[in-house]
Amino acid sequence: MKRLLVAAALAAAVLAPAAASASECPTLIRRAQAELSRLPKPRGPVQAINREPEVKLIQARLAQAQVAHDQGRHAEAVKLATEALEMLEHVRRENR
Repeated sequence: MKRLLVAAALAAAVLAPAAASASECPTLIRRAQAELSRLPKPRGPVQAINREPEVKLIQARLAQAQVAHDQGRHAEAVKLATEALEMLEHVRRENR
């Protein structure tokens, strides 16, 4: 009986972080997509050309994060979505 309780406690301790991470991925991905859609429009063609590669890279990171989440690789999905959010912050700061 004692072994069963220890095994159950150990399983709960191991699985709890994975469950929290699984729900964190979609939240981060949705937040990054929302922020990307709220990014101000470029002020001119030069600004659009300068910002386009960064925006495409952010979109690619978000797509990779979604694929990682769908495949159950939640830690990787969180990392990719966080990277996308950091890149968005850089774009916003640079006001490109």
